[in-house]
Amino acid sequence: MSKIIMQAQGLEKTHHQGDETLTIFKDLSLSVSSGEIVALVGQSGAGKSTLLQMVGLLDKPSSGRIAIDGKDVSRLDDRARTLMRRKKIGFVYQFHFLQPEFSALENVMIPQMIAGVSRESASKAVLPLLDRLGLSHRLHHRPARLSGGEQQRVAIARALANKPSLLLADEPTGNLDPKTSDEVFSLLIEQARSSGIGALIATHNMDLARKMDRILVLEGGVLKAA
Repeated sequence: MSKIIMQAQGLEKTHHQGDETLTIFKDLSLSVSSGEIVALVGQSGAGKSTLLQMVGLLDKPSSGRIAIDGKDVSRLDDRARTLMRRKKIGFVYQFHFLQPEFSALENVMIPQMIAGVSRESASKAVLPLLDRLGLSHRLHHRPARLSGGEQQRVAIARALANKPSLLLADEPTGNLDPKTSDEVFSLLIEQARSSGIGALIATHNMDLARKMDRILVLEGGVLKAA
């Protein structure tokens, strides 16, 4: 039986604008299990990115509970949240956010080295991952010399470098042409499944969403199965 990697219960997110309170969503619950790929769809402004940021411990809900790998993270302080993100969560965004002064290899090594791994050990650890993503011939190229698809594959490798339990992706192929988008998405899903991690992927692309295990629709502050 698959283990529940992330469980959120009763999430509420509100913003205060002067005397008004804007509710993004209320009483929202969801879970992601190991080896499960879940699509999160909804119109722009529905709150998909906000939800990912809360699940990824980059933002705090106004109320509700979030557990990662069975640990309640709702009341962790900032340092503990940072350590939990580093150990348990990988992020992929629409824009790759690679460090331009570093090579592809170095960009993927950075999370390992931040976690205290030596440069030599980090290099050995990430080389097989970069090879699986078809980047073994581009290791020493800086981002400016990589194509858009190659840059995003480096970003995927970086997200997976620390072997997270949970992968969060926000429109990971939204900045790519259709052919490259399909290729990069297939690699992302392949790596997630082979690693046995849980993944929550926000996308506008319903063709991609249908390739995942489940589709959740966020609309009007309500999350429901498609």
